[in-house]
Order: sequence, then C-alpha cells, then structure tokens
Amino acid sequence: MSGLSLALPAAGFYLFSALRQWLTVAGKQPANRGLVLSAAMVAALLHLGYLGRDILGGQYINFALFEVGSLISWVITLLLLFSSWKKPIDNLLIGLLPMAAIILIFAAFSDQHVPLKDINYGLAWHILLAILAYSVFTIAAVQSVLLYLQDQSLRKHHFRGLVQNLPPLQTMDLLLFEMIWLGMFLLTASFVIGFPSVIDLKAQFLIHKVVFAVIGWLVFATLLFGRYRFGWRGVIASRWTIIGTGFLILSYFGSKFVVEVLLDKG
Repeated sequence: MSGLSLALPAAGFYLFSALRQWLTVAGKQPANRGLVLSAAMVAALLHLGYLGRDILGGQYINFALFEVGSLISWVITLLLLFSSWKKPIDNLLIGLLPMAAIILIFAAFSDQHVPLKDINYGLAWHILLAILAYSVFTIAAVQSVLLYLQDQSLRKHHFRGLVQNLPPLQTMDLLLFEMIWLGMFLLTASFVIGFPSVIDLKAQFLIHKVVFAVIGWLVFATLLFGRYRFGWRGVIASRWTIIGTGFLILSYFGSKFVVEVLLDKG
C-alpha cells in the first residue's frame, strides 16, 4: 500500500472531524461527539499506518522535515483523543486536525529522506521526549489562542459562537497551565538526556537549535514563575505561551529547514 493511499484518506477524516466540530460550534449542526471522535480515530489509525511505512519502513528511520512534522501531528492527535475522554478540549480539534492533515499531505508528496543512523538508547529517549514536549506545547498554544479569544469576547460582552461552546474561563486557564507544566517536565527531561550526545555544536549544526530551545524553555519558566508570584493568567499567559512555542518551533523546524532545505545537508 502506497503512502498516498494512506495519507489522503487520513487527511480527509481529519478535515471531516474538524469541520463537523466547527459546525457544532457555529450552531449549524447538533453536537455529535461520537462521530467527531470516531472520525479522528480512523484518521489517526491511517496516519499511524503511513508513519510505519514512510518513517520506519526503510533500513533507517526517516527523520526528514515533513516526516517529523507528521509524526508530531500524529502524537498531538493521540494526546487530544486520550485527553478528550476526561477534559473539555473537543474544540481544540478545529485548529489542530487541519494542521495534521496539511502536514501529512506535504509529507506524503515529499520524497526527501534523512536517515537517522547510529542512534543510541539515550538519543532515542531524547528524541521521544522532545517530540512529546513539542506536541504538548503545540496543544497549549492553540489552547492559549482560544483562551485569548474567550477573554476578549467576555470583556466585550459577546457570548455567542465559539465562546458559548467553551468551558468556563477558569477551567480553560487551569487546562492551559496543566499542559505547560507537563510540557516543561518533558522538555527539561529531553535536555538532560540529550546533553551527553552533544559533541560539537557547530559541526552537528546544533547552535541555533539549542539557542532557540533554551530561549523557549526560559520563556515558559518565566511564565510559570509569573503565575506563581504574580498570578499571571488570561491574555498575559496566552501571549507568553505563543511566544515560547514559537521559539521551540524555530528551534527544531527552523533548524531542520535551514540544514535540509537551504544548506541541503540532509
């Protein structure tokens, strides 16, 4: 089975699930949570089949730019599906599932292969924890956007549309910081485990990656301190979350884009 024959149906189910949830939020269709989550699950299963074929199917793990992005988007979907059984985060699907579909399509049409050779136990754990951390922070960034929109709508006394279908502001705030704490734990652990693998920052093309990752970590550490010391929440927390996630995205994907596309050293 070709990659496209798995990727295209997966993307279709992702988009259908997001659209169906959007229609619920817009008040154009009655809520059908089972249909939304079922479609997302089918998409995730097809996506997993694609990942097994295109990332793990060769002699070496393929860690090309879009393949890694596709893997992270799959992890994000999986985290959302698991969390949705206990927490009111269904509306995050509207923003995150189309992103997963787009990245998956780009990966399926890309023929770039960046083999990951000579991977040791510590490096494997570093990569796994980093992927989980980036996934959690991406979810937190989308959550922070919803929190910002909700805060602004409440200030302007607009209670229709998206805001009407979101949990209370306090619940949204607590969910955001739960994600940030989890992301910080995972990111810190990936730093600690990955540090012994660093031999020469310049030769390994790691300078920009490390600098942006550390800045992102410091942004989130500052946010958590501000939360503890000054009670930061709402718009302030949203802005810091988006900024921190932006640095993390630059750290990994920006660095890979420069190395693999601009410098062609993949």
